[in-house]
Formats: sequence, structure tokens, C-alpha cells
Amino acid sequence: MTILFTYLGVPVGGNHGKVDFWPTMLSKMRKRLATWKGRLISFAGRVTLIKFVIFDIPLYFILIFKMSHIMLNAIVKMQRNFLWG
Repeated sequence: MTILFTYLGVPVGGNHGKVDFWPTMLSKMRKRLATWKGRLISFAGRVTLIKFVIFDIPLYFILIFKMSHIMLNAIVKMQRNFLWG
């Protein structure tokens, strides 16, 4: 089944158990991180951004759909790279 439409930022339709379903959420996270990547942000500032902004994007999806461990590991890797990179 393909994604039929997007409602309130969440894709409706499709199989949420497959990895192909989650790129919209990952692209939203990458866009947010790209805006802050070039700026000089302290370590505490990066932790705050991860906790209160970046973590809320997948949390919204997780409340609706069950996420696979592969996607969870990809999100954690993205957050770690932003924190330490």
C-alpha cells in the first residue's frame, strides 16, 4: 500500500512497519538540523535543541505508529552526530 495523503504532518496509508514509510520524518529532522549546523552552538545549547526540538518530531510519529528498531537507531545516530559533530 502506498501513502495516500498527509494529515497534520503524518502520512496516512502505507505500511508503517517498513523502513520506506519513515523518510518523511527523517527529512524533517535533517531540515531542522541543517539550519543549526553552521552556527556556533555550545554543548549545552545542542543538548537543549535535541531534547526539546529534535526529539519531539519522532515522538509525534511514535505516538501514532509503532517504530522499528532500525529507524530508532537511525534517529539516535542522527542525534549523536549533531551533539558530537
